[in-house]
Amino acid sequence: MAPLSKRYTVPALDLSAPADAVKALESPNNAVRYLDWQRLHAWGATAVPALEKMYHDHNSRFRARALWLLSKLPSAGNGYIQQALKDKDEDIRITAIRAAEELKEDMAPVVQQVVNDPSAQVRREAAIAMRHCSSPAAAGLWAQLAEQYDGKDRWYLEALGIGADRQWDAYFAAWLQQVGPAWNT
Repeated sequence: MAPLSKRYTVPALDLSAPADAVKALESPNNAVRYLDWQRLHAWGATAVPALEKMYHDHNSRFRARALWLLSKLPSAGNGYIQQALKDKDEDIRITAIRAAEELKEDMAPVVQQVVNDPSAQVRREAAIAMRHCSSPAAAGLWAQLAEQYDGKDRWYLEALGIGADRQWDAYFAAWLQQVGPAWNT
């Protein structure tokens, strides 16, 4: 509870220019971020310099918020996703996978880039992204992800199950082919 001598004040929002509006994306208030997101999204390419500056911030959350907006740019969104898939921060790579899914991208090329990612979290997100993927490469990619399962991470196993939904036969056959007779050890 705030002391009685202090008066609660709401900070003023300046959404008049992209450079100022980007600061509102840092707010913990969802309503403020929503208003700001709508404004920045409407500005489109005009907001790119301010969003790119935020994307290079040290805070992963702020970077992810900027990436989410940058990925929605009609002409350059996929380029930002490709760049983020190679980022050193696993949270940014996960955000890139989710942004690609949101844009209804073919997920096989996206997952191909992270199929051997050192982070189990990124590979889990990739496994989930394989759900209902109709690409000819999907079963092989899923099998590669499944082969990296360590037998301990329950969430990895759940992600593999979600990713194989409605494609169990093809995915399991690809996994059996990949591991060969060693599967029964």
